[in-house]
Amino acid sequence: MFKLIKGVRDINRFREILTILFEEGFDFLIAKIKLKHKVPVTKRVKARIEKKKTFSIEKRLRLTLERLGPTFIKFGQVLSVRPDLIPKSYTKELEKLQDKVPQFPYAVAKQQIKKELGKDINEIFTKFEKKPIASASISQVHKAILKDNKKVAVKIQRPNVREIMETDVEIMFYIAKLLEKHMPKIRKFNPTKIIEEFSKWTEKELDFKREAINAKRFAKNFSRDKTVKIPEIYDEFTTNRILVMGFIDGTGLHNIKQIKSKKINLTPLIEHGFNAVLTQVFVHGFFHADPHPGNIIITNDKKIAFVDFGIVGHFDENLKAKSIDLFYGVIERDAEKIADTLIDLSDSHIEDKEELKYEISDILESMQESDIIHIKVSRVLEEIMDTSLSYGLKIPMPFVLFGKTVITLEGVALEYDPKFNLVGTSKPFVEKLIAKRYNPVYQFNNFMKSMLRFKKFTEEFPDKTSKALERIEKGTIKVDIEDTDIKKLSLEIDKSGNRVAYSMLIAALLIVAALTINFGAPIIFNMPLIPLLSFSLAMILSWVLLVSILKEKNIIK
Repeated sequence: MFKLIKGVRDINRFREILTILFEEGFDFLIAKIKLKHKVPVTKRVKARIEKKKTFSIEKRLRLTLERLGPTFIKFGQVLSVRPDLIPKSYTKELEKLQDKVPQFPYAVAKQQIKKELGKDINEIFTKFEKKPIASASISQVHKAILKDNKKVAVKIQRPNVREIMETDVEIMFYIAKLLEKHMPKIRKFNPTKIIEEFSKWTEKELDFKREAINAKRFAKNFSRDKTVKIPEIYDEFTTNRILVMGFIDGTGLHNIKQIKSKKINLTPLIEHGFNAVLTQVFVHGFFHADPHPGNIIITNDKKIAFVDFGIVGHFDENLKAKSIDLFYGVIERDAEKIADTLIDLSDSHIEDKEELKYEISDILESMQESDIIHIKVSRVLEEIMDTSLSYGLKIPMPFVLFGKTVITLEGVALEYDPKFNLVGTSKPFVEKLIAKRYNPVYQFNNFMKSMLRFKKFTEEFPDKTSKALERIEKGTIKVDIEDTDIKKLSLEIDKSGNRVAYSMLIAALLIVAALTINFGAPIIFNMPLIPLLSFSLAMILSWVLLVSILKEKNIIK
């Protein structure tokens, strides 16, 4: 993460930012945080004389961020995918943010390659197109051909972009602290934490080696999928500021005219794209979190290709299960399941759960009254996340990114195929995942993981309890407790831990016996050898466990 210091080092940039905020109608904000004196008097007078802009505050914010430059544009783009942090009206407007950054010259690109790779451009490439094929706030991309005649895309970071962004983030953090100090209504949104998150996000995007690792992980995950293509990474030509990857021949989803002129049948390709995203999220637990149309390409051989892996999301098993429940709750129009899952996801308690459920029911009512073809799941998801924000529920960022991914992809799909139906496309996939939960092997694995976690908890509990009591004793609260009590508690927990281990082993043996009952030739009682041994050993261990429990009860009596 960028080093966030208390003050501001670049005073000139600080004044420039404050002046733009003042000119764009945010003078009230500057006055509130007591920085009005930092804006030059001439600029203040000029802003007063000029006619006030009559745009909505959301539009003024977007225009202001565009004037402030690349860091602030990127910040706005990040906020546009965070309906858990800001109201929907703002996210909608910030989605329109455009990178209005001029391309840097070919001479600078050559210099950057020489600096990073230690070789002249003609030593690495037989051909290098001077005009970039894409340009954004952090980098630009050139098409080239390596010495072995392989076509590649060369992503080159802008000179000094790290230093520029670090300076801007430092100023943003300083202003965020003043907002928290002087504006209690804004304090609840925790602006300093938002800037810290943004700082981490930007730091990751600036590290092209991290992006290369992400791309290789995607390639491995989809190595057996014939419908998805991920560009190859060339490690020998990749650094923190240069990324060389295989060039994908095809048409970007943002190029509507070209796709229509080629008369490409998009229906199966869109379904492949959705299945690929659902697989990333619910199977791999590792997904592309910036799937705007420019980052998805339809290849010449009719595959879906993903590019630009700077922003990714991660789902652990717990988040996967809860997200499946929420997503399926939307598909099945189950308000209670959605409300329960939202509360679980946010790991918080709310008093008015019934009210939340009724509000979600109202949102789902539009789905009840519509034909399945006309249901727009993205709009429902947006409204549900907006409602959860109004109830103070903090949704984990990975799920927010997934929600935004679904919203973006459904929007793209409907643009090409007005009859596209997300419910019909995704329901079979999600139902398979839910059915998988009832698979004996899956349940056994989950059971074993839970038992191992519980065993670890019981083993660590005595030490943690002792440490907690030591801290209490050293603090203002004095707790008088005999050491023998702790020892007794320790022995009890040890016994419980051993019994849990026995129970786990018995359960495992019974499951093994049940799963192998039809494998092998019968020996005794019409049972093959493996299930017979498993059942026998389970019975012996059950008897040992029962005897130990009965003995303990007699001792207590």
